[in-house]
Amino acid sequence: MLTNARQAILQICLMLVTLVVFGQGPAKARAPTHLNFELYYRAAQLAEQAYDSKSKIMASHAPGTVWVSTPGKTNVQYVLLYDDSRKRQIIAVRGTVDDTNWKLDRDRRGVRDGRSGILLHRGFSRAADAIFNDLKPRLKPGYTTYLTGHSLGGAVAAILGIYLWDDQVRVGGIITFGQPKFTNVEGAKAYASLPILRMVYQNDTVSLLPTETSKSRQRFVHVGSVINLLSGPYYAYGTMRQALQFDLQPFGKFLFQVSLPDHKMKWYLQGLRDKLDGAIQVRFQDRNRHIVRHKYGSGTDTVAPRRQYNFNNHK
Repeated sequence: MLTNARQAILQICLMLVTLVVFGQGPAKARAPTHLNFELYYRAAQLAEQAYDSKSKIMASHAPGTVWVSTPGKTNVQYVLLYDDSRKRQIIAVRGTVDDTNWKLDRDRRGVRDGRSGILLHRGFSRAADAIFNDLKPRLKPGYTTYLTGHSLGGAVAAILGIYLWDDQVRVGGIITFGQPKFTNVEGAKAYASLPILRMVYQNDTVSLLPTETSKSRQRFVHVGSVINLLSGPYYAYGTMRQALQFDLQPFGKFLFQVSLPDHKMKWYLQGLRDKLDGAIQVRFQDRNRHIVRHKYGSGTDTVAPRRQYNFNNHK
């Protein structure tokens, strides 16, 4: 857990500022020279903290610097941190923890969003809408806003980033962990300049899902560039264009290597800790040389973790 809230807020803000340029990646998978895995690790700590109880989160930050809420009927908790000295505010959104959240995950009908005009995953957009209505009056005008989250929380954080971006709020950056897809190709292209960076640990199954809307059969894809966290110091990097090409490949092509345990927040934290003393980029086609299979992670995971929805803590 974070031991110095103010220092952590400053460091995550500095990290997220660097993400602004990521939407314009080069044709080759050449990672930006300013990647800072220590700061990404601190972002992961904050995403993990969003899973804690409201009382525990409030107690870990100074009075007046934090707001925690679970608005609407979606039971998606978010944390809002203020850094008044630097006029910055950070939003962290919790991932799946119960049946209510699970229903949001499974509601993959495509809806035309009234704010952005793009197609969105209905379940994720419902959660984002509930949080946005509660959050917007609490944002401090003139502050730069940053967002993060894991799993469902990552998708909601990205959609919130789109809403704030369209409302002319200064969005400094968005970083997500194990984020599922939430829009189609047209939506991704419409927000190609959104400052978002996704972290995907090894063969995290959730990052490949959902594949398409439940009725109109439109393909879901990701927005933004991606860092694929591998074992030890190794990682692979993909631009938004490369991520789109990857998303449009048949899901069945990856069934032999998907891993639900790779979605756990503890492995994201470990994957980033392993790179704090130095990170080494590898080609995507060489990534399998640096994959470590975790318990229940060998081959295809066929048993859904019923009654163990909290992907931050489930064993």
